[in-house]
Amino acid sequence: MPSIGFLKKYKEPAPHENIRIDTGVTEGSEISMYYDPMISKLITWGKDRKEAMDLIGKAMDEYVIRGVTHNLGFGQSILRNKSFLDASYTTAFIPDYYPNGYKGDPLTSSDQTSLAIASHYIKNAAKKNLRLEGTKEQPEDDILYMVLKGADKEHDFKIERQADGSFKVTDLESKKETSIKATNFDFEYGSLLRFDADGKRHLV
Repeated sequence: MPSIGFLKKYKEPAPHENIRIDTGVTEGSEISMYYDPMISKLITWGKDRKEAMDLIGKAMDEYVIRGVTHNLGFGQSILRNKSFLDASYTTAFIPDYYPNGYKGDPLTSSDQTSLAIASHYIKNAAKKNLRLEGTKEQPEDDILYMVLKGADKEHDFKIERQADGSFKVTDLESKKETSIKATNFDFEYGSLLRFDADGKRHLV
C-alpha cells in the first residue's frame, strides 16, 4: 500500500523515445496525505504487448525511490506473471494471485549471484571512498561474507575475487560454487549498480 512522507531520493528512468513519465514531484517533495499518493505514472510503447512490457520492466528497474513505500517490486512481479503476460486475466487478478498480499518474489540463483557480486563491489567502493576522504587506510577485501535474508530463511554466501577479476560465489549451505567474470562496474546515484557479465549488462 502507498505511504506518505518525503522523497529522500528520487530518480526517474533514463529518457527514451518510447517512455513517457507523468509526475509532479522531484527529490525532496512531500507525498501528502491529502491527495492521491502517486509518485509518477510510467507509460511505455512497443510494436506489440511484449515489447512494451519488456521496456516498462527495464524502466522500473531504473527508478530510485527512498523515503516512502512504493510498488515497483509489485509491478515487476505482475510483469512476470504468466496470466498477465498472456493477457488472460480479470479484475480479480490481485485476489487470485496475491490472496495474502504481496510479500516479494523468490530470488533465482542468478539473482543471488548478482547480489553477491554487487555486495562485494559496493563494500570495497565504500572503503575506497573513505580513503579518498582522508580517513584511515582500509585495504580492499578479496573475500566477503554476505547474508541474504529471504522471506523463508537466510542464505549465507562467500564471495571471493579471483586474480583474473572473476568472482567465485559459494552458497555455504549447499556448497554450490558459481564463478563469473564481472567487469565495467558503474555505480550510479549510490543506488544502481551496472556491470557486464555473461555477455550482457546487469543492473542491481
